[in-house]
Amino acid sequence: MSEANHETSAADDGTAEQRAAERTRVLLAGILAAAVAALAASRDWTATNETGHAGITATTAQAGTDLASWALPCALAGGAAFLAMLATGNRARRVLGVVAALAGLATALGGALNLDAGPWPIAMGAAALVLAFAGAATTARAGGWPDSRDRYEAAPDKASAIAEDPVSLWNALDSGEDPSSPNITASAQEKGRS
Repeated sequence: MSEANHETSAADDGTAEQRAAERTRVLLAGILAAAVAALAASRDWTATNETGHAGITATTAQAGTDLASWALPCALAGGAAFLAMLATGNRARRVLGVVAALAGLATALGGALNLDAGPWPIAMGAAALVLAFAGAATTARAGGWPDSRDRYEAAPDKASAIAEDPVSLWNALDSGEDPSSPNITASAQEKGRS
């Protein structure tokens, strides 16, 4: 019976690791896609040569921010949403995933409207679609991902009280236990204060 429980526990650990790996892949994809989209939006997309009255030729360049002024702010908003996901719980990740998906679609629209302006709008549009997909995947899958707050939760299996001498209190601190937890008796806390 204990072997079956051990196998079930190992399987749960494996799926938890897989879900954590999936979370990492999606968050990294979103951050990188936002960075590429922002880079592409800030580049010069078109250049025109104009010859003046004196025969001097001047080159006028138009950046992505000139042709699709909303693309760079939207790409940055999508990237900021993914950066915020690194420090939030799963509910907030779902909301931020919607924000990132919408920002990605708006950025992709800027690329789609300017496909004839060279390779940068195409690169921006492709990266923005990855950003939108990563945001949608976050919204759909974040409920099954490990919560970022889980790593700070105390282990529930430590029910025994720590010994009542100050040395044990310091050892508890060194091992990461909280000496103010209910697992430490009042007399141990009093000895630790003296």
